[in-house]
Amino acid sequence: METRPGKRHGLGINKKLRELIGAALDWVYPPRCMVCADILPVNGPKQICGGCEGLLTPIVLPVCIKCGAPAETEEAECAICRRRKRVLSNTALFVYGDVAREVIHRFKYNGCRGYADGFAKLAIDGLGEGFFAGTDAMVPVPMFPKKRRRRGYNQAEELAWALSEITGVPVLIDYLKRVKETRPQAGLTPAERANNLIGAFALGGPAELKSLLLIDDIYTTGATLDACADLLRQGGAEQVRSLTLAVAVRREASRKPEDAEVYDAPIVT
Repeated sequence: METRPGKRHGLGINKKLRELIGAALDWVYPPRCMVCADILPVNGPKQICGGCEGLLTPIVLPVCIKCGAPAETEEAECAICRRRKRVLSNTALFVYGDVAREVIHRFKYNGCRGYADGFAKLAIDGLGEGFFAGTDAMVPVPMFPKKRRRRGYNQAEELAWALSEITGVPVLIDYLKRVKETRPQAGLTPAERANNLIGAFALGGPAELKSLLLIDDIYTTGATLDACADLLRQGGAEQVRSLTLAVAVRREASRKPEDAEVYDAPIVT
């Protein structure tokens, strides 16, 4: 089990030097918009260009206190969460619409792991660093080892490391493990999703941490995050909440965000 602040650019390099290296790399490899892939202006935004910034639908209050989807009233659960009796409190950045689906799929399936940095900055801009205050560690939802080897990385872990580099909140690795290869959750009924996850996760060892933040890409029905949260509480965590890039407001069976391993869009790095 491993817990430490962001690892990718933090090994023996101070923040000022990292900024200088980043600026130099921006000249050699100019940052591109995560939506349209156009080169971004040198002194402009580093994630999404002005023409695309309104295409990702941000979550605005009021929201459901469980799934984090837009709601009609404050401090209330949506009808779906009341029916499914979700216990975890999730915060999402965007509604899982067409544009969010495309960008997240590139991040997951097209090798665009550098999108983690952009998503992390968008999260800080939208939520503020205060959202992470009091969090002992972030816990990325784990992938089954064979699937991770096939894809090359775990997008939830990449996002957690990127957030850690900004906030200083450590990432807890190998504490929560995926020990069973499950069927894709997409297309399953709520009951099938719950049954699919029985025995899928396990704790890797003791961790004396009381406040944990689960990190994942999409909140669909919440079954995966609830299963993870239950285990973390069994391990001694007193507060477990989650942060996802997007929340699927329409839980349609035809939507299969976790299903496809290849997304036919240009690879943008």
